[in-house]
Amino acid sequence: MTPSLTSRLAVAGVLLAALGLPAAASAQYQLPTLTSSAKADSLHEAALALTAKHRYGDAARLHRRSAELRDPDDPLGYRCLKDAAALVYATGDRSSARADMAAAASQALARGELRAAADAYLDAAWIAQEQKNVKQVWENGHRAEMLADSPLLGVADRTAIMQRIERAPEDMKVAMAKQP
Repeated sequence: MTPSLTSRLAVAGVLLAALGLPAAASAQYQLPTLTSSAKADSLHEAALALTAKHRYGDAARLHRRSAELRDPDDPLGYRCLKDAAALVYATGDRSSARADMAAAASQALARGELRAAADAYLDAAWIAQEQKNVKQVWENGHRAEMLADSPLLGVADRTAIMQRIERAPEDMKVAMAKQP
């Protein structure tokens, strides 16, 4: 029995359809990437244990990693970055503390928490002032000032941010006033 042209074409068509089906099916719907909060929580707990043992550098590293694993809308990411900044500040690493504080501000801003973001930017500006880094004082301080001007911010929060700026050392206010 010899296969006819029609049956050969049918077999070829079925093979081509079978080979193309997985690609077409996967192009239709992609499952969202899920963040493992269990791993992030585990790292956070380990960081707290290291902090209790006065291993601040290692604890800060775990806090950073915990924050990286969290969804942008998870407020614990902000706390982890603030804790990392405080821990490395205690070890004397001002550059990492400033970077962690600015990252915390960005994380809070992504969640729409303007007051927390402004406070973290002011903390980063304060650390930059200690480092005599005029450019970073201006950048972080200016971001806080812009957030204080937001119409989305309540009067009490705006007042609190502006009071922090007013209590800043004179050198810091001067650095914030003019762009380097």
